[in-house]
Amino acid sequence: MAMEDNNSPRLHTYGALPFYQIHFVVKGDGKMFEELLLARTRKRVKGVIKKSVEDVWWEGGKIVERLNNDSRLKHLLLSVLKDEDDIFIDPVENAVRIYTRFKMESDITRHLSKEAIEAYNIIAGYVRSIMKEFE
Repeated sequence: MAMEDNNSPRLHTYGALPFYQIHFVVKGDGKMFEELLLARTRKRVKGVIKKSVEDVWWEGGKIVERLNNDSRLKHLLLSVLKDEDDIFIDPVENAVRIYTRFKMESDITRHLSKEAIEAYNIIAGYVRSIMKEFE
């Protein structure tokens, strides 16, 4: 923080903003599996004020076949994606990131529910299985 001058009570903040992004990371050569693993969720929402998620599906590489066929994951995502925009699977140099969009710091407890963590673990399991299968 910096002050305008020694007598000024007004503070200016610099640096980190009150936003966060949830990342689950699966280690491995992500770039090697980019075409297989790059994916994101899509959803159909009903309502304007009281939104409810009616359907969830994945779009992207080969992994989406497995993700779309998992009924437990779909059930979890119907609940989790009420508060999330989308979930992304993004292969990078030495890992595969599973992440959401940026959220306000004040919402952290709402976005780290047991259902969300279970969903991320299921997704990470499919990422690991694809990486082992196509090594």
